[in-house]
Amino acid sequence: MYISFAGIFSTQSFISAEEKHSPRDTIKTFNIDEIVVTSSSKETNNLRTLPGSVSILTPQQIAGRQVTSIKDISSFVPNLYMPDYGAKLTSAIYIRGIGTRSSGQSIGLYVENVPYMDKSSFDFELMDIQRIEVLRGPQGTLYGRNAMGGIINVFTLSPFDRQGIKASLSYGSYGQLNSKVSGYAKLSENVGLSAGIFYDRCDGFLTNAYNDEKIDNEESIGGNLKLQWKISRQFTASYSASYEYIDQGGFPYGPYDEKTDKIAPVNMNDESSYKRSLLNNNLSLTYQNEKILLTSVTGYQYLDDDMKMDQDFSDSSIFVLNQLQTQNAFTEEISIKSKTDRNYQWSFGTYGFYNKLNIEGPVEFKEDGIKSILQPVFGNLKEYYPKMPTLTITNESLYIPGDFKTPSCGVALYHQSTCNNLFTKGLSITAGIRLDYEKQELEYDSEAKMNLSMQTNPMTPPRDISNMYPASVIDEKLSQDFRQVLPKVSLKYECTPRTFTYLSVAKGYKAGGYNVQMSADIMQNQMQYDVMNAFREMAPDLDIAACKPVKEVISYKPETSWNYEAGIRSELIKSRLHAELTFFYMDVMDLQITKFVESGSGRYLSNAGRAESYGAEVSLRAILSDEFTADLNYGYTHAIFRDYNNEKEDFKGNYIPYAPQHTLSIGAQYNKLLHNCRIIDRIFASAQCNGTGKIYWDEANELSQPFHIIVNAQAGVRKGIVSANLWARNLTDTDYAVFYFESFDKPFMQKGKPLQFGAKVSIAL
Repeated sequence: MYISFAGIFSTQSFISAEEKHSPRDTIKTFNIDEIVVTSSSKETNNLRTLPGSVSILTPQQIAGRQVTSIKDISSFVPNLYMPDYGAKLTSAIYIRGIGTRSSGQSIGLYVENVPYMDKSSFDFELMDIQRIEVLRGPQGTLYGRNAMGGIINVFTLSPFDRQGIKASLSYGSYGQLNSKVSGYAKLSENVGLSAGIFYDRCDGFLTNAYNDEKIDNEESIGGNLKLQWKISRQFTASYSASYEYIDQGGFPYGPYDEKTDKIAPVNMNDESSYKRSLLNNNLSLTYQNEKILLTSVTGYQYLDDDMKMDQDFSDSSIFVLNQLQTQNAFTEEISIKSKTDRNYQWSFGTYGFYNKLNIEGPVEFKEDGIKSILQPVFGNLKEYYPKMPTLTITNESLYIPGDFKTPSCGVALYHQSTCNNLFTKGLSITAGIRLDYEKQELEYDSEAKMNLSMQTNPMTPPRDISNMYPASVIDEKLSQDFRQVLPKVSLKYECTPRTFTYLSVAKGYKAGGYNVQMSADIMQNQMQYDVMNAFREMAPDLDIAACKPVKEVISYKPETSWNYEAGIRSELIKSRLHAELTFFYMDVMDLQITKFVESGSGRYLSNAGRAESYGAEVSLRAILSDEFTADLNYGYTHAIFRDYNNEKEDFKGNYIPYAPQHTLSIGAQYNKLLHNCRIIDRIFASAQCNGTGKIYWDEANELSQPFHIIVNAQAGVRKGIVSANLWARNLTDTDYAVFYFESFDKPFMQKGKPLQFGAKVSIAL
């Protein structure tokens, strides 16, 4: 929740001088030898005094905490939790108890002001990062849909701020290799170019007992490009592109024994893997003069992935899933805001998107699956209907295709105003509103047939009867519209030049959608109905329940919330100690929660009545000396169901699963310049203690992960352009779980990563 406060404290007079020659809402912050510029193209408040919960990570903090992906900031930001499980496809994020591990997202991710439209793309290599911003609480007024829990903004370095070459090579246990090379250059006084490439690999941490091979191995390669052009003093353009290809084993879930509280080794006979190509482009155009800042940001994202999953997670041949996604997403945002020194500041904007997402999700039931799941449906018929013949499925395997086209589009208009020194000096009010419209469509095509043989009595041989009924076909075209009005109001009072308090009320909104993961269950029910319907004449009293309409089964509603927040920020000791304290309460309606289908062969999102989340957040940042800094970040969340009954159990008052009650981060950094040493120029060291828990795994709150602590550390030296360090993660080799779920009423868990250590060499020219 701080903005490199170590630098702000030590350079107060310098910042004031700089602001005279910099655009409004731009802050240069210094931390030893780094300069970080923060700015916003649509916020009417200065980010340093924003009436809300904001955390900003600088390059030095990113390096000191060994942050290589968004998942690595978990716990460092109070009440932010992003578990590392499954594969890069599974990028669940929770802030203040709000999040989802299935379809959709509750936390928005922006890179260079361009939104990532699906959380399948959230887990990527962080490279050449200038800063990471995390805004907690609903950000619907300025960011719209799926920002109910908050927003993560990522910005990369500018070639105008740095020139030269950076390269690093890190190698560690479990075959972990990470290599990066980046170059930054000013091609002229007005044109800058930066480019970088990376290559990562890891042998994996968990072994598949079925074949004695690592199941979570990983390899990725990619790069980025950034071109900036100062066309004139008032007009600038910036183009950025990034690409990443990932090939990894995934979903290393082991059977969990509730009696012994032990996780057995992974034991799967079918392939579980994930491959992804991810391409991002954006073009930013900015015009500014003494009065306004006008910005246009155009984005395009292409995602193509291939996920294979042994969906029974066992050594039996039950059923497998092969999901393929292809996404083409286009976004455009135009914003204009005032840029004067007046007490009244304003911002207007419009936003539009088109997201073309095609999904193929074929499920194949194998021999064991046909015998254990599908055949019992027909095998039990004679018990209730003696006249029915014996029906036997003759398919060696049953392939159930599922093709989904889910295009969506949306537009929004928003406005925000801030009035400073309202009635009295230091009092300000910020009010904003957004009109948001979204349209979703679904085309669902599938065709499959279950082949059966019939035996009327034990003395006659079975005969094939597949010609007695048609293939089951699903051909659905659905659409739904969502409209939302998203207001926000904040009051702020600057008690002193170094202390301010604030109150805010905001509405959050997460769009509804379609459960494409339910395709196998929907078709399975349709096939059973079509087969049974063919035997009405043989058994007139046969009770055949009609399949529910696809729209009723596959759709889920939007989730909304009201967030009430109060906070205080203060520089308790000038240039030495900064503190922040925040209290929040969230009232959530139509909570979207993951459920499992009755057959156990899939999962889906459903709306779960009402929930509430309240808690507190504390951040402390201390400069203990010129070389030594320390920080503490703690978040407490009490997120429970207020109204949720799944027609079997009432979970009112129970904790919401997968959201931790506590997050804790304690960190220290030491950086010492050695002026009189010929061998070494600098020594540096850092250590972080990150705690998370308690996490309940189920709605009944019968299973949980206790609070646990992970310790990371590194230490190194620098001489000239070369630095070297030793690093370690999970230094205490803490044994913990990161994920729990059930498949066919069998519990599974994934273990967290064990102790890792290695060395890194870097060069900066």
